[in-house]
Amino acid sequence: MKRFSLTALALVFSLCTFAAEPPKQQLFVLYQETVNPSMVTQYEGATRDLVGAFAEKKAASPSFSMTAFMTTDMRYMYLTPISGYAQIDAIHKEWMNGGDVIGKDRFADIMKRSAATMTSYDEAVVMRRGDLSYEPENPRFKMADEPFARLDYYFLRPGTEAQAEQVARDYVALFREKKIPDGFTIYMAVTGHDLPLLVAVIPAKSPADFAATDEKTAAALGDALRVLQGRALAITRRIEHQDTWIRPDLSYLPGAAK
Repeated sequence: MKRFSLTALALVFSLCTFAAEPPKQQLFVLYQETVNPSMVTQYEGATRDLVGAFAEKKAASPSFSMTAFMTTDMRYMYLTPISGYAQIDAIHKEWMNGGDVIGKDRFADIMKRSAATMTSYDEAVVMRRGDLSYEPENPRFKMADEPFARLDYYFLRPGTEAQAEQVARDYVALFREKKIPDGFTIYMAVTGHDLPLLVAVIPAKSPADFAATDEKTAAALGDALRVLQGRALAITRRIEHQDTWIRPDLSYLPGAAK
């Protein structure tokens, strides 16, 4: 883990990604580490040691909160909720001083072992857009309980943010009208590379479950779905997909039972 290397992003934060400032939504720091496939065991071992050390010391700071995800291309993502941009500086300082929490030698050893496995790392700030997300009245399963999610990245054409938001609202309306039992969550990137960017997170039980459900949903929505897809593609520069697994064993939630 190189979470202590977060830069002073608070100096460059902007909501220019959005056509207009949306209703107050939850912000997150998203930290990503790409690992050499041959060193995954070492990386995960170091991360578990860090999580275990935090738990042992009962580290209560929200700066150390992180929900971990692993993608099929060996990227590990850590999502930390923040109350506002000012908290970024606190996260940076507390990770720099992680040795004061778990012991300097222990912290340095974990960081050294972890850093040796990584080929790159990056960070961004993302905003959960609850107003653009869909939660079924009668869900097929609890979205938060599922171990898998498909991430659809829509790299938008600059200046089309308002159109993208309307397309997302129309998706929600269509899903609600048809009483689709599977939901989705929309995130917008606030900082990072290649903006503007909208990400749709679609949970499922497994890749096979996602594929089967996606086919069933498409059949239920019919031509109306194809119209919405066409509108989305018309304002998109590039689309990428990522299969992601939640990793509770690499996550740390202060105050949660271990």
